[in-house]
Amino acid sequence: RNSPVGLRAAKRALRLGHGLDLRTGLEVEDAAWRSVAFSGDRAEGVAAFNEKRRPEWPGV
Repeated sequence: RNSPVGLRAAKRALRLGHGLDLRTGLEVEDAAWRSVAFSGDRAEGVAAFNEKRRPEWPGV
């Protein structure tokens, strides 16, 4: 139901960011965001939302 790319990035950011100082944690979060923001899943999510349909995640 959710983007596989987004879920992997979020889980990775949580694992890597746990216990880090704020500055480093924000860098981890930014890297996770970038990996999703330029993915095929993001493009599909936006298209599906605009077309009012369920997304078909490419997973890349």
